[in-house]
Amino acid sequence: MKKKNINKISVILFAVVVFMVSGEIILSSAPVLANHKTEHVQLHRKKKKKKNKKKQTPIYKIGETFKVGDVEYTINSKETAQNIGGEFGENANGTYLILNVTVKNNGSKSITITDSFFKLLKGKAKYETDSAAGIFANEDGDFFYSDLNPENSVTGNVVFDLNPETVSDPNLQLQVQTGYWGTQKGLVSIN
Repeated sequence: MKKKNINKISVILFAVVVFMVSGEIILSSAPVLANHKTEHVQLHRKKKKKKNKKKQTPIYKIGETFKVGDVEYTINSKETAQNIGGEFGENANGTYLILNVTVKNNGSKSITITDSFFKLLKGKAKYETDSAAGIFANEDGDFFYSDLNPENSVTGNVVFDLNPETVSDPNLQLQVQTGYWGTQKGLVSIN
């Protein structure tokens, strides 16, 4: 009987020692796991900050020249009108906002200027150009859908038919882009 008690005590002592050793191992690795988690969180925050910095697009003003990709833009002036083209022209549903724009091709290939290069933004709302009014606003017809060779520039009018309150909204911005797909964009404050 004494032998059985000694065996039981030995097994219990052995189990206690094993638990103590394994507990010590787990506790000693806890700071390593905590440090790993902290490093991961810090790395994630750094990546997030870099993404936020990349998303900030400078906002230019009317009269400033700026580049978007290989294309250089200058919004020369703005005006409003109710009619473009006179008696046989176009009447606005609201108010026409007419932006006089110079586009210069600094690339190595010819580009085709289209009205899809230009959109107005107000918050989440996007406004497209009025193509029909744009034809009357560019009487010589050499602005939209014309090829612009490298090192050349062209000046013309971009027309938007807008609600009068939108025309004067201080948050109204013109978005310009490099082409139809608009992979590179720039912003201009209109008011």
